[in-house]
Amino acid sequence: MPVSQLVVVDDASTDSTAEIARGYQGLNVEVVRMDKNVGAAAARNRGVMAANTELVAFLDADDEWLPTKLAKQAQVIAANDKVSFVSCGSDLITPEGVNTGDIYRGQVVVTGGLAWKALLSDNYITTPSVLVWRAQMQKAGCFNPNLKIAEDQDMWIRLAASGELGYVHESLVHVHERRKSLSAGSFSDQLAYTLPMIEGHIARFSEQLSSQEINSILGRRLLRLGQLAFHRNAPKAGRALIWRSISLGYKPWDGILFLATTNSLAQCLKQALLRR
Repeated sequence: MPVSQLVVVDDASTDSTAEIARGYQGLNVEVVRMDKNVGAAAARNRGVMAANTELVAFLDADDEWLPTKLAKQAQVIAANDKVSFVSCGSDLITPEGVNTGDIYRGQVVVTGGLAWKALLSDNYITTPSVLVWRAQMQKAGCFNPNLKIAEDQDMWIRLAASGELGYVHESLVHVHERRKSLSAGSFSDQLAYTLPMIEGHIARFSEQLSSQEINSILGRRLLRLGQLAFHRNAPKAGRALIWRSISLGYKPWDGILFLATTNSLAQCLKQALLRR
């Protein structure tokens, strides 16, 4: 089994990706060319299948690892046989090349055996930050190709439930933001894929979650999705989602305050004050 291997999955690109990858000399590079575009989940699964290493990591074409990323993570995952995968901090780089810092803005990172529960409420793992045992990933079922977005969140929840999450508390990844990237996700896609995925996991783990935890997890997801709806010019759907969050008892005053500041009267008053 090779110590290191580069698997480049060319998801039916129309550029010279495959030729450029094959041109690297002295590297153990395997290029997998897809006949048709299959999407992020299926493409990554194909890469996992092609890999011959015990550990696998992911790097999309528009992101980058810092030099010590793999070495530091390998130390963590090798030191504890309960750890199924390791993540690390990630910085967001704007299209103009500006490093805006932590992509999750200082969000609390929960590691160990209860990470699956924390990941139900919030995702704090970027795909290029992950190093995972290949066997653990295959056992967990790999990425769900039926998910247009959030296939990564779904995978991390399943991996965290089958083992423990290790973490290097250092930014070792640069995620480059593209204005039309899938990771940005539209509101309709979040509603169609992300929310049902989380609801499915809540049902799956229902015996391990208290009713208060379920309400908190779902309420937080609904509030944030409702707020996103307003930013995506879908206020009617946003109000419905936020009222669902309020009904579950999740930070009701936060939801009420947000709705109060987005109603038509408040908007008119805001515009009038700005014109003064």
